[in-house]
Amino acid sequence: MGEPLLLSIGGSEWVIIVLLFLILIVGSKHLPSLGRSIGRAVGEYERARAGIRRELERIDTSSNAGIGGISMPIKGPVESEREKLEIVARTLGVDPKGMSDDELRRIVHERLGSIR
Repeated sequence: MGEPLLLSIGGSEWVIIVLLFLILIVGSKHLPSLGRSIGRAVGEYERARAGIRRELERIDTSSNAGIGGISMPIKGPVESEREKLEIVARTLGVDPKGMSDDELRRIVHERLGSIR
């Protein structure tokens, strides 16, 4: 037995089949308006995609500035929540030595609240 008929059809034949199918379904008079509609949809999609990309870049650059213009030096994962708290506290000018996690959170929260 040979190959099934659908597998033996090449790429250019598929284009012709799809075009014939569109002409039969839509009609030759409506084909140009269908093309315009598809073109508008693709253009709108590209505009939305570019807008989202610009917004993500804006958010990325503004997040690097930190809160209130203070740069937060946390660039990657940290070992523990305590380490992250200490980094933020030092950035805000607080010495975390000898403080409990709750005290440190409260002071960081107060400092961040006064910055805004």
